[in-house]
Amino acid sequence: MSWLLLGILFVGGSIVFAIAGILVARKFMHKHVAEGHNEVLAPLFLTAGVLYAVLLAFMVIAMWEFYDAAKANTAQEASLLVPLYRQSMVMAPEKGEEMRHLLREYSESVVNGWERFRETGQGSARARMTVDKMVYVFSTLAPATKPRELVAAQFLTTFSDLMLARNKRLLHASESLSWIMWIAVIGGGLVTVGMSFVLFMDHVGPQLVMTSVLSAMIGLLLLLMVVLNKPFVGPLGIHPEPFEASLRLFDQIDDDFKKIASEAK
Repeated sequence: MSWLLLGILFVGGSIVFAIAGILVARKFMHKHVAEGHNEVLAPLFLTAGVLYAVLLAFMVIAMWEFYDAAKANTAQEASLLVPLYRQSMVMAPEKGEEMRHLLREYSESVVNGWERFRETGQGSARARMTVDKMVYVFSTLAPATKPRELVAAQFLTTFSDLMLARNKRLLHASESLSWIMWIAVIGGGLVTVGMSFVLFMDHVGPQLVMTSVLSAMIGLLLLLMVVLNKPFVGPLGIHPEPFEASLRLFDQIDDDFKKIASEAK
């Protein structure tokens, strides 16, 4: 189902529900409305509306924070590759070159496997294998000098942060809002809009307009929750641009170190 169709279903369906509910309720309720009808029901409707507004606002904010955390974590994972690439310049030439090749391979694997990652929530098998290769290469390092020993220790710390960010990204892709919470927000919306059906106005037009606007707003916020529920999927889906930016930085770092080496000769 396309996101446009889903949006029409949420917003349009909410409006249709509001209009149909009011027309049906007025048909059966018209003869039973007496003086003081709205004075009794309005406080109940306002109380239910406030309770649902608090719940809905909390859920939307929580979903947005979840999405923002996933986006920030993805950027952090890609950013950590750059200091690792620079630190590999201090390693023994053959080991440093091998490590830089693996860092490039990891970044390219993440970028190339992004579509599959979005669809399945599973990381690239090639990227996982590249991580294991980096661990193996690091285990074969034999620092010959104190600076290389310090760089190797810092490399391990940064590499650990990279793996932590990678695991968080995979968890963000696989997690979603509990079905119990979906029942609460959808059921609360139905109850809130449904309570407006029993209010009565002499002219049906204004009631239809106001209730439709209320329903459309609730439907729009529910649609926003659906979009944010999967941070790597949909119109706001997170893209692999941070990793592509890291790959471009790798090229710049190589050029810079070549210039530095040529000037030192």
